[in-house]
Amino acid sequence: MNSDLAKAEAAVCEMTKQGKIIEGIDQYYADHCVFTEADGSNRANKAAQKAHLSGFFSSLKSFDGATLHAHSIGDNVGMSEWTFKMTGGDGKAIVWNEVLVRKWQNGKVVSEKYYVQS
Repeated sequence: MNSDLAKAEAAVCEMTKQGKIIEGIDQYYADHCVFTEADGSNRANKAAQKAHLSGFFSSLKSFDGATLHAHSIGDNVGMSEWTFKMTGGDGKAIVWNEVLVRKWQNGKVVSEKYYVQS
């Protein structure tokens, strides 16, 4: 296993748990990283993802936590299973169960895909 990849993946996961998702993107993602949603739609670069997340997070009343359930590292890829809990601007609970797959190249994430769990 690539120890640099393991350290970077662990750091991204820790930042996610702390709600520092945009900061993690700033530090660990390539400018040309592609972000793909479970429905197949995507954002073509880091700037588009940051704008998307900034808009989403500003619509929330609170980000209540991210729980990492499982994590695996392979050949230039990291996979993690999460539950995200938030409170929407309307006060309603939002719970997302996702698996995230990150592909790495030259020390940066070049693609991230989200798989929604049912």
